[in-house]
Amino acid sequence: MYNLSIIIPHYNSVKTLDRLLNSIPKKKDIQIIVVDDKSNEQLQELSELINKYKRNVYFIKNITAKKGAGVCRNIGLEIATGKWILFADSDDYFKRTMYEDVSKFFTSEFNIVYFTPTSIDNETGLNSDRHIQYENLINNFLENPNRENKNNLKYKFHVPWSKLIRRDFIVGNSIQFDEVLASNDVMFSAKMGFYTNTFEVSKNIIYCSIRDKGSLTTQINEAVYDSRLKVWINYYNFLKDNLSKDEFKGLNIQTSGRGFLIKAVKYRFNIFKLINIYYQLRRNKLPIIDKKIINPLFLIRTLKIHYQQYKYEKKYYTK
Repeated sequence: MYNLSIIIPHYNSVKTLDRLLNSIPKKKDIQIIVVDDKSNEQLQELSELINKYKRNVYFIKNITAKKGAGVCRNIGLEIATGKWILFADSDDYFKRTMYEDVSKFFTSEFNIVYFTPTSIDNETGLNSDRHIQYENLINNFLENPNRENKNNLKYKFHVPWSKLIRRDFIVGNSIQFDEVLASNDVMFSAKMGFYTNTFEVSKNIIYCSIRDKGSLTTQINEAVYDSRLKVWINYYNFLKDNLSKDEFKGLNIQTSGRGFLIKAVKYRFNIFKLINIYYQLRRNKLPIIDKKIINPLFLIRTLKIHYQQYKYEKKYYTK
């Protein structure tokens, strides 16, 4: 039996997939599963890569009618037999001490172990800010493990990577990834946070995320935006329906609808699209305006923050 299954969705990124696979130590108790999402480029290189790793890696094709990382991750979960699960994206890689750090928990009773992530800008090779929000969640909880920081960690650590997850916990609670174009991991992570009654947090870094142009996290076309908005509405209502009023309020996501509307303006969607988004938010009872927005200083400060963020992220955006 494997102690660890590593599930990797892949699409048209052979070179970085090779780097990722090379970062995983060759251990008999590790099961590596790559699910190819109907790649249509670099097919010869992919064939050579499969041959290179055929003794150590299960290469599976997504032959369903759907596409997307969520579909591939669900396929991987069906095949996985390891006691524990790690997820990785094919353009990222594991840190050298990953196995040493995760194997310490193989005999533990935790459902989830959250590790501190890091990230690198692909163009410059320097540290990026891709991981900062998740690193802050880890640090805040370790410094003060109160209810607010605990819930922020459980419900705002949206990405699936940098977490060691007990497979029986996922299966037993029927937790799956949304099979959508973008944000397939948000509800998966939220449900994990909701159902777990025991978890651990580690300062150790096991995973490096790569920030690059052209990934789904930086695409601004309407289809990607619509997928993110729909998932966020489901996420918002799931937490609102299942948490106490105090816990939900403590997450401070009540005005997240306003953020989606501001993003739509930054992405220069037309007026008809903006009106449609506004009514979607109102129809699903996501607040857009609160008392703070009436304060001109708060409004100016908020717009300035969004503008500065947009200026920084603009170089990554692709249509």
